[in-house]
Amino acid sequence: MESSQNQFSEWLNKQIHSSNSGAFALSPELRATSLSVLDAGVFPNRKNEEWRYTPLREILSQSPVLADKTQINPALIAAFKEAVPNALHLVFVDGEFSNEFSGSISALDKTGLTIEHISTLHGESRKRAEDTIRQSSLSDDNIFQHISLGLSRSGLFIEIQKNHEVDRIVHILHLSTKSESRNFSNPVHVVRVSENSHMQLLEQYASIDAGKALSVPAVYIEVADGAGLDHFKIGLESNQSDHVSNTVVQVASSGVYKSHQYLLGSRLTRANLEVIFSGAGAQASLRGIYLGNADQHLDIRTFMDHAFPHCSSDQHFRGIMNDQSRGVFNGMVLVRRDAQKTDALQSNKNLLLSREARVDTKPQLEIYADDVKCAHGATVGELDKDALFYLQSRGIEKAEAKLMLTRAFAAEITQEIEIETLRSYVQDRISNLLDGVHASNV
Repeated sequence: MESSQNQFSEWLNKQIHSSNSGAFALSPELRATSLSVLDAGVFPNRKNEEWRYTPLREILSQSPVLADKTQINPALIAAFKEAVPNALHLVFVDGEFSNEFSGSISALDKTGLTIEHISTLHGESRKRAEDTIRQSSLSDDNIFQHISLGLSRSGLFIEIQKNHEVDRIVHILHLSTKSESRNFSNPVHVVRVSENSHMQLLEQYASIDAGKALSVPAVYIEVADGAGLDHFKIGLESNQSDHVSNTVVQVASSGVYKSHQYLLGSRLTRANLEVIFSGAGAQASLRGIYLGNADQHLDIRTFMDHAFPHCSSDQHFRGIMNDQSRGVFNGMVLVRRDAQKTDALQSNKNLLLSREARVDTKPQLEIYADDVKCAHGATVGELDKDALFYLQSRGIEKAEAKLMLTRAFAAEITQEIEIETLRSYVQDRISNLLDGVHASNV
């Protein structure tokens, strides 16, 4: 890394030394380390191995703004809620929580679920939330995590009591509105799933009227002994928006964490997901699709830390890139010395729909135990010519045949979504994007 003098750094410096420090969500003690990192102003660049494929020039060359309150047509928000219509919807508009568009969180504790605003936490609740953050150690301790921790003004603390099955999906919807300036948001969410409990969580990031935005969220998750979390993330931001996120998940003994990521929008998305096994017998399943058009850059980094025996992880990501878009998959599986009987799989398959599209894929295994079952692989290629010829020989037009094969390529991932409405929602949006891609290639 090297020090970067740029407009974004200058803007951050003003926020660090803001006289309105009481507006920040986390405690001064927790923020202190992050503020020191921000004060140094050191951003990753192409010389940093974990960031060598991620272009940050556009982000660093602009000064964002903290958006003013904006009036929104409720029908526009309702369209994004269709993914999980019966969920508990928690809506943020330009980084600020909206009571108007969100469900009530005041009486949830009767169901075993509590949701509080991080900025209003006190006593034991604040201690539990901030302890979860402190215990979450990123292998890539990048400055964007500290932008979230040091300067966040919003976020949620979601906690499930022991031995509870939460029957409603929790849907956190982040919306950016239309603006001539670049709206900025950096929420911090903390999720604690207690022993033998289970819940489903959907994070969704989207734009209204092609708004300009920079989103820098951070999510810290703790899955306790025997607990389970199904975690979904959908990116539908405009092509004038950038998104850099950090998610850290701790999974204790016999815990199960399932992740689905669908990156379908933004100019640049960098999604960093790290899973740390903190007990024996833990499991993690990661699935994802990144679909790029025009000059989009969609970048997924995963880090799977096997530190205990009898743990298993299974990763499967697929990229579909068109025009001059670029996809990146950078996945690391670390198997430590005591993590015997580890079972780890990692797969990344990519489909290029134009000669100008590009994918950089880097699946990695680092193994220090000797009794393990580990495998990884990656492919980058075009549509299968034999399959394309077969469909055409059955009277299907070439453009429709290409579309069918591309949809099938994506469906091998999306069909694993167990929530029917969410599966249909994701598949429809992928299908709509592919319709446009193949129409432009006819």
